[in-house]
Amino acid sequence: SHHPPISAFYVSNRKDGFCLSGSILAKSKFYGNSLSAILEGEARLTFLNRGEDYVMTMPYAHCKGILYGTMTLELGGTVNITCQKTGYSAILEFKLKPFLGSSDCVNQISGKLKLGKEVLATLEGHWDSEVFITDKKTDNSEVFWNPTPDIKQWRLIRHTVKFEEQGDFESEKLWQRVTRAINAKDQTEATQEKYVLEEAQRQAARDRKTKNEEWSCKLFELDPLTGEWHYKFADTRPWDPLNDMIQFEKDGVIQTKVKHRTPMVSVPKMKHKPTRQQKKVAKGYSSPEPDIQDSSGSEAQSVKPSTRRKKGIELGDIQSSIESIKQTQEEIKRNIMALRNHLVSSTPATDYFLQQKDYFIIFLLILLQVIINFMFK
Repeated sequence: SHHPPISAFYVSNRKDGFCLSGSILAKSKFYGNSLSAILEGEARLTFLNRGEDYVMTMPYAHCKGILYGTMTLELGGTVNITCQKTGYSAILEFKLKPFLGSSDCVNQISGKLKLGKEVLATLEGHWDSEVFITDKKTDNSEVFWNPTPDIKQWRLIRHTVKFEEQGDFESEKLWQRVTRAINAKDQTEATQEKYVLEEAQRQAARDRKTKNEEWSCKLFELDPLTGEWHYKFADTRPWDPLNDMIQFEKDGVIQTKVKHRTPMVSVPKMKHKPTRQQKKVAKGYSSPEPDIQDSSGSEAQSVKPSTRRKKGIELGDIQSSIESIKQTQEEIKRNIMALRNHLVSSTPATDYFLQQKDYFIIFLLILLQVIINFMFK
């Protein structure tokens, strides 16, 4: 989407045990001779077998020498990586080349690995060459990252959807006229085509607002609480080697081919024992005997009133017990208040004697309440 310019993405590799998702809002800042493309948002790396989510921010791209000097492109800013479950975190700083710095100051990076507030290790180096990690306890350093030519050969091959198979709102097809003008080095035509495209999107947004319509995305949905976009068809189950065969994507939907589907379990119906009436019907009787029906009905009518009377008597006993307990508690409270007032007004010489006596009375009252509670429990 261009308005707003949000890029949502989802990468899944359940067999290797991870998936990566996020949504990024692109912003730009112009400083005269330099320009920064700021990426606001977060990416989430999930290790499926561990159930751990590592949330990370993005560096910004900084371009120098727009008006004069040599044009260079660098990465800058601070990247934070945190895992709420384990407490591990990392802080990486992408450093821009100083004004008087040498070529060795390009693409520098430094960082810290932490567990809670404790620093476990530090990182130093260049993100496009070697990065060294140093253990804080042992002070030993070793190579942490080195993109050698052999490693670069293992980079994933870029795959794009064929132009004729793309939808009308996919970037390559949507911006094809702008791209054609840029390749032809026709700046005027590129600017005009860009304006036409963006104005059409603005007008479509105004029309939807007038009609109280909301744009429904095909593959992603917005979380109103966090403001993040989530993939609708995300599958974060750990890989099952006994059932899962291969992951594939079709029309933007990531799916998994399995050996067998999980069967639907139906709840069996409860089997009831046949009544005497049903047994007689099964033997050939069209209706039950009237004597049995009358007697069973009279028994039911005679049993119900007696049961109700018993329940009423039990409830009455419980209520009377509760009332007596409440009265006893109120009496204990009054006695305690009287004893407290008496202790305050008594002299120090007799205070010790009265305290012993009062404690004995309180003990008897508490014992009486325990006995009452036990009797009417």
